[in-house]
Order: sequence, then structure tokens, then C-alpha cells
Amino acid sequence: MLNVKTSEQARDIICSSFKDSIPGFEAVEIEDCLGRILYEDIRCGEPVPGFDRSTVDGYAVAASSTFGCSDSMPAILKQTAEVIMGQETPAQIDADSCAYVPTGGHIPFGANAMVMIEHTEDYGDGTLGILRPCAPGSNIIFKGDDVKKGTVVFRRGTRLSCAEIGVLAALGQARVKVFKRPRVAVISTGDELADVRSKLLAGQIRDVNGYVLCSSLEAIGCEPVHSGIIKDDAGDLLGSVRLACESSDLVLISGGSSVGVKDAVFQTIDALGEVFFHGISIKPGKPTICGKVGSVPVFGLPGHPLAAYFIFDIFVRPLLFSLMGACDARRPSIAVLDTAIPSNHGREECVPVKIYGDEGDLCCSPVFIKSGLISALSSTHGYIRIPRDCEGLSKGEPVKITLY
Repeated sequence: MLNVKTSEQARDIICSSFKDSIPGFEAVEIEDCLGRILYEDIRCGEPVPGFDRSTVDGYAVAASSTFGCSDSMPAILKQTAEVIMGQETPAQIDADSCAYVPTGGHIPFGANAMVMIEHTEDYGDGTLGILRPCAPGSNIIFKGDDVKKGTVVFRRGTRLSCAEIGVLAALGQARVKVFKRPRVAVISTGDELADVRSKLLAGQIRDVNGYVLCSSLEAIGCEPVHSGIIKDDAGDLLGSVRLACESSDLVLISGGSSVGVKDAVFQTIDALGEVFFHGISIKPGKPTICGKVGSVPVFGLPGHPLAAYFIFDIFVRPLLFSLMGACDARRPSIAVLDTAIPSNHGREECVPVKIYGDEGDLCCSPVFIKSGLISALSSTHGYIRIPRDCEGLSKGEPVKITLY
């Protein structure tokens, strides 16, 4: 780690090293596509709606037959039909007739407006009084008003939320092509680690990073594979990383990335493939490793939970989005710093913050915590990044906050 990279250099290396990684796709049923990312454009194959339909309960009319009418001088029309929901009506409307149409019903040929039932009077003899004039197009959704045939509705790279799934249903897209979920192996290393379900012995701590990383991966649409805890044994680690690279699209190793006697991640990646860099000028997270085994990206993350999370969020997360054919759509929140933050470490610094106040008038408080502790992730809302050439931030200064 004598030749650490800046954050910018590390990002450039990651982008250039894996720019040719081509994500695959799979076709999934509409019921299973929530959160997935579209592999191809979705084009409308039929107009939505497929017919002119009413937005109110009332009567379909030729708008011109209502011009000038009022409560004292209603337009008298003959009701010639009643539209049944889900059926096309053969009725035709002219200047002297109207047809009852329920909300969502098919508009008869010749009609170009709907009069709300509240603005009519039924005389009981087959005729109806129209008490309010209406303009052409009133209370009607015309064929193709929502989506016209041939329109590109969603572009490749769109993440599908419930709203997009509703549109897909309207288009009759029961099956869509989406990018495959990157399969990411997560390996925790260290003699001191114990599983969350184990009773701790003296000198042991529970594996936090495995669960933080797996949940972070799942949250962005990846398929995490928790490979468990590997003791500080070079042979065991070599075998585990080799196996993970054979069955995964990306591998994360937490712990063992420093330069201690038992820190073997660098040697493991170097033995199986190629190391691009070892060390980033960032706090926390300096002992970060990036390399590849075959075509599989492999990252050695710091063992400290806060550092491991920040490195994942800043460097690994964007790469995973690119492997899913998308970009990270997060936008930073802007808040005013309520406390000055000194920073003269000669490297970029990530500081967790709490946000408070009303929207448009947000403030944030830095939380100074050691990287070996995990509580900052649950007690804060995000983090700010202080550039390496900055001596600190002033109280009252607006800052960009990356939300968790």
C-alpha cells in the first residue's frame, strides 16, 4: 500500500478494467419483474386504451347538440341505447339522440362528448333533457390517448417499479427481457469472527460485514451468496476465492486486506489473477484491493464495518449497476452543516451525518465515530465526502449528502 490511488484514479481503473463486461439477460414473467432492469426498449404494440371510453357515468352525445342549452332551456334528446361494460355497442349517435354509458364504457360511433348524469333530466318517456352544454372531447379518453401504438414507452436500463409494471400490464406485456441479477459472492475473513447464531467466545466478534454487504446487494437488485467465514488460512482462502470466482459475477472479500502477517487477500487475488491496486487515499477504507480472477471482479474490503460499507457504496455499487445495464439513480440531498469539520488527513474523508429540519431547509450534524464501529449506519442517514485537498468544512456550509 505504498502507492495508494486517489478515489478518482480508483474509479477510473475500475471502469476501464471492467468496461467490456457484458451483462446477460433473461425473460421473466410480469409477476417477477419488480425491481428488475429492462434489457431492451418496450414499444407499444397496440393503442392504450384500445377504444374511446367514458370517464364519467352519463350520456354520450354529439357535443354540438348541447350548445346553448341550460336549466331553463334544455336540449331534448332521445335515448337510443345503453352501453354494457366490456362490450362494444353497435349504436350510432346523431344530433337528436344519446346513449347511456357507464364510467369506462365504450363510446358509440358519432358521439364526441359525455354529459355527466348529474347534468341531465330523465323525462320518463325515452327522452332526456341536457342541462349543461359540453365541448367536443369532454369526459372522454380517446383511443391511444394514454399510449399511442409504436411509442417507445420504456427505455433499456429502466428499473421497474410498481408504476412501470402497471403500464406493462396495460400493454399486455406478460413477459419481459431483463438484465440478469449479478451473482455476488460475499466472503468474510478472520480468526476472530463468529457467525451471528454462535455464542461468542473470548476475543471473538460476530460477522457484521457479511450481512451488511448481502443486504446492500439485495437492495440494489443483485443476488448475494453469503459464502460464510474463512479463517486466516492462506490455503482455505485461496480455495474459497477460486470457487467463488467460478460461480459468481463478482466477489467481495471483507477483512484481510491490510498488510498484517495474516492479511492474505492481496496474495490470494495475485495468485489467482491480477491486482489492479492496493490502497485508496480515503478514510475510512484505505486498505482496499481491486483485481480480477479471469473476467470476475474481486474486491478486498476493509474489515471494519463502516469502512467496508463506504467502499462498497462508493466503488462497488456503481460497477454493479453497470453490470445490470443501468446507472445509480441516487441524487444527493443538500443540507447545511451545523458543525465545522476539520480534515487534514491528506486523503478523502467520509463522515456520517444525521439530517434534521424541514424539506428545503435541511441541516445535518456530523457523527464522529471510529471505523471499527457499526452503530453509525443505523444512527445516521447518510454521509458526506470531504476532498483530500480540503482542510475541512465550515459551519453553515451547504454540503451534499449521499443517503444510505
